[in-house]
Amino acid sequence: MATLIKADGTHIENYTHTGLLAKQEAVGGYIEPVYTEKWVVLVNEEGLLKNLPLNVEVSQMVGMTIVGDALVLTHAEWSAEN
Repeated sequence: MATLIKADGTHIENYTHTGLLAKQEAVGGYIEPVYTEKWVVLVNEEGLLKNLPLNVEVSQMVGMTIVGDALVLTHAEWSAEN
């Protein structure tokens, strides 16, 4: 199941993310997928424009700057819903 990793470091395991609205609610706006070898990370596509706080943990996971809350899915979870 998906994990919501908040910018403050809080983890919410087994996050219910069925449907677009649930995903948008998780990240606080329009979603943008960031693909890695292991994960698909959904972030707020306007996070930098909204000056959301740096998400240090997720930034390290994906190797780029990520701001705001992020929903981390496996590729299988992402594929099953899209």
